[in-house]
Amino acid sequence: MKQLKLFVWFFLLALIIAGVFTTHKAEAVSYASFAQTVNHYRQTGNPDAAVTIIIYTDFQCYWCRKFEENDLPLIIKNYVRTGKIFIQFRDFPLTLIHKYAFKGAEYADCAAYQGKYLPVRSLLYKYQKDWSTIGDLYYFLKTRAKRMINLEKEESCVKSGLAKKLIKSNMSSGMEAKVSGTPTLFIYRGIILYKKVTGYKPFPFLNTILQGSLR
Repeated sequence: MKQLKLFVWFFLLALIIAGVFTTHKAEAVSYASFAQTVNHYRQTGNPDAAVTIIIYTDFQCYWCRKFEENDLPLIIKNYVRTGKIFIQFRDFPLTLIHKYAFKGAEYADCAAYQGKYLPVRSLLYKYQKDWSTIGDLYYFLKTRAKRMINLEKEESCVKSGLAKKLIKSNMSSGMEAKVSGTPTLFIYRGIILYKKVTGYKPFPFLNTILQGSLR
């Protein structure tokens, strides 16, 4: 009887250990899949373009909104749609001064998981004052993006913590690259960093740099 009890105990212990490892493995695969999908939709243009720009932004940042509304459309029109430049977006919420920036990034990345990053990104910047006052992103998206995204999937995604993990990864890579403010643009010619632009710069200034990067 004692041997039977020991056998049952070891059997149950083995099941528990196997379950733990299976859970961790599932979580790792789930995050990897999530990050791959989100990164796919947080980019625009031709991946084989000669120049790539990696842009770190904060959804509650005034200067990021100004860049988004005034200058990014011109970069897209003149360089991205012509196949010359590829753009990748990264999160860098300045949490010490922007209370809801991290949450904004979570909802944007979860929208990316539904393939709707760019339109939701645009909404968050266009109506920055509306949602950044109280930080109720769910109500904001329910009002502004109800037909654009599945709100149940959006909320489930945010609660899963996957976006939070990706944002923290973006912040770590940004800090390693010495991002000190937003927006920050890293302009690469191939795999070589051609220019780092920190802070808001108007299109004429950026245009000169981008023309130089393509020569």
